[in-house]
Amino acid sequence: MTPEKVIYITWLSVALCFSWPLPVGSGRNKVFGFKILQVATVISAIMMLLPLMYSIYLHLDDMVIVSKSFSAVTSVSQIAVHTFICFIKHDSFQRVIGEMVTYVKEAQQYEREIFCKYIARCSTLYGSCMLFAYVTVTIFLLGPVILSTSFPLDAEYPFNVNYTPVNAIIYLHQSFVCCQCAANICLCISGALLLWFTAARFECLAVEFKKSSNIDMVITCVKKQLHLRRYANEVINSFRFLILYTTIITTFTITLSCIIVFMNPPLIVKMQFMAACLTVLTEIYMYAWPADHMKDMSANVSQSVYDITWYEQTLEMQKDLLNVLVYQKPVIISITYLVPELSLRYYCSYLSNAFSIFNSLRILLSVNNSAQ
Repeated sequence: MTPEKVIYITWLSVALCFSWPLPVGSGRNKVFGFKILQVATVISAIMMLLPLMYSIYLHLDDMVIVSKSFSAVTSVSQIAVHTFICFIKHDSFQRVIGEMVTYVKEAQQYEREIFCKYIARCSTLYGSCMLFAYVTVTIFLLGPVILSTSFPLDAEYPFNVNYTPVNAIIYLHQSFVCCQCAANICLCISGALLLWFTAARFECLAVEFKKSSNIDMVITCVKKQLHLRRYANEVINSFRFLILYTTIITTFTITLSCIIVFMNPPLIVKMQFMAACLTVLTEIYMYAWPADHMKDMSANVSQSVYDITWYEQTLEMQKDLLNVLVYQKPVIISITYLVPELSLRYYCSYLSNAFSIFNSLRILLSVNNSAQ
C-alpha cells in the first residue's frame, strides 16, 4: 500500500465529520461553506444529545436503555467537541496536512521505503479499528430492520413520532449521526497518521545525517531538523485538545462503568459498558503509540551524527558534530497537570490507575452493601 493511498483512505474515513481541512489555497467561498458544514455538524450533534439525555431521564429504572443511551451520549458529545476544535484549528490542520501531502509527493526512493515500512507496521491495527467502527455502525443501522425498534438509537422525543414524515426524518438524522460517530472515532487515526508521518520524517533525516560528508551538508540537515521540530510542535498543538478531551472522556467512562458494573446490572449492560471502555482506551493507545515512537526518533536524529566517519573529518567539523550530538531533546506530547508525557509508559500507568479505580470502587461498594 502506497503512502498516497493511506492518506486517501484516512481522509475517506473521516470525511463525514468534516474534520479533514480543505487543501491549501482553497477559495474563500469553499472555506466558508466547509465551516458552515462544521457548524451544522455541531448543531446536529447537540440536537441528538437532547433526546438521548431525555431518554436517560425517562428510563432511569431501565439499566439496559440507560447504558445504551449513555454510550450514545459519549460518542455524540465527541462529535460536537471534536468538530468544534477542528473548526478553531482549521488553519493549523490545513498547514500540517498540506505539508504532509506535498512531502509524500516529492519523497525520494529511500524515504518512500521508510514510509512503506511504517505502513506495514501500523496498517493492521488502524485498519482493523477503522473497519470495526463502520461495521458496528452498520449493525446499529440495521437494528430497526431486524429488531422491533423504530430507530437505531434509544432516544425519546417530547412529541409524536408516529407520523411517516417525522419518523423518516428522525431515522435519517440518527443514521447520519451514527455514521459521523464512526468517522469521529477514525479522527484519532488521522492524528496518529500525522504523528507516524512526523516520526518517519525524523528517521529519514537521520539517514540524511549519516550521509553527510562535509560541513555544508551537516548545516543543511540541521536546518531541516529545526524545521521538522517546528512542524512536529504544530502537529502536537493541533491535536493536544483532542487528546485532552479523549483522556477526560476515557476517565469518566471508566469510572461510571465501574459503578454500573458493581450494581449487578444485566449481562448485556456489563458488556456494553466494557465495550465502551475498550473503545475509549483504544483511542488513547492509537495516539500514545506514535507519540512514543516520535519521541524516540526525534532524539535519534542528533545521535545519528555519531555514525558519520567523524574521526576522518577536520577538527572544526568534529566540534560542530559534537554540538549537534549534545542537542538531543526529544519532541513529546504533554498536557499540563494531566498528561506529563504521552507515551506507552504513560499508557501503561493510565491502565494501572484505571484498574486501581476499578478495585477501589469495588471495595467501596462492597462495604456499603455490607453496611446495609
